[in-house]
Amino acid sequence: SLYRELMGIEQIEGTNMAASFGHLVGYGGRYYGYLWSEVISLDMFSARFGVEGILNKKTGEEYRDLILAPGGSQDAEVMITNFLGRQANQDAFLRSKGLEV
Repeated sequence: SLYRELMGIEQIEGTNMAASFGHLVGYGGRYYGYLWSEVISLDMFSARFGVEGILNKKTGEEYRDLILAPGGSQDAEVMITNFLGRQANQDAFLRSKGLEV
């Protein structure tokens, strides 16, 4: 059966895996947020650390001062824009998935 092929075991009679699989039920908003964090982190790494160097002191200090230090006192979009010098975009994320931009 397809279930056995995918799961590696026989389906247990009277169960419905899709109805109890947490990633399919009630996880959508959290997964969406997780993906956006990946989009933003790849953009920041690609645009700043990837260009200026991962051990670049100035870049590290700006990351600390503009992203870490404000914490929750500023809107995330403001902090990201301050660090990048522009609004975040999805180009680095799409490239990481093998897509052309």
